[in-house]
Amino acid sequence: MSNSNYDLIAELRTVLSRQQYSPTVIGNYCVYVRGFLEYLLRRNIPITNVSEAEVTEYLRYAIALFKERYGRSPGPYWHSIPRSGIDALLRLAQGQWPSAPKATCAAEAVRFAICEEYETWLREERGPAAASIDALMWEGRNFLAWQIDRHDPDSLMT
Repeated sequence: MSNSNYDLIAELRTVLSRQQYSPTVIGNYCVYVRGFLEYLLRRNIPITNVSEAEVTEYLRYAIALFKERYGRSPGPYWHSIPRSGIDALLRLAQGQWPSAPKATCAAEAVRFAICEEYETWLREERGPAAASIDALMWEGRNFLAWQIDRHDPDSLMT
């Protein structure tokens, strides 16, 4: 593993410590992150170019490796542990993770713009906790997707 990867893991450890994660969780995250970085290194994928597809492929690889090592499949929610560590690493390395989705049509562009304005309003005007903002944004995104699917996309503007 390269020195920059070691530096990235050390920085992640510091960030997680500042956020008051438990030492056990920090240790687990760093173990899984190290494996993920080695996986990327073997495939010559820079951390700045990682997409959701690479993370999903790595998790499949990690599950296969787990089966090989322990002779059984991991628990049904096991993937959430390495996933959380990898997500924290990618937020640190890329600034935003997961990356913002790209609009594939005009209706999606409108929906994304509405969601962006709503999130800004929530943060600046209302000021709820981050978890509340996440929950409200989830509801908003799903409502707008439903609205677009069931009605004319132009109805969003009315």
